[in-house]
Amino acid sequence: MKSDFTAGIQAPKADKKLPKYMTLQELQKFFSYLEHDPRPQRIRNELMFKLHATTGMRRQELVDLIFNMGAS
Repeated sequence: MKSDFTAGIQAPKADKKLPKYMTLQELQKFFSYLEHDPRPQRIRNELMFKLHATTGMRRQELVDLIFNMGAS
């Protein structure tokens, strides 16, 4: 080839931070805290975080689900 056809094309930006995950012990401790939370929002918070953590659901999917349920 006489010329580089890729010259001038920029590479996509790469994420510099890797996601951080909770260990199983940390998750169990968090669930235990949620189960014993005395506030009125306890049930909502517990269900929301357990659903998020155990299904692999993305945050936006969870928000959309909660918003759509609340709108009906």
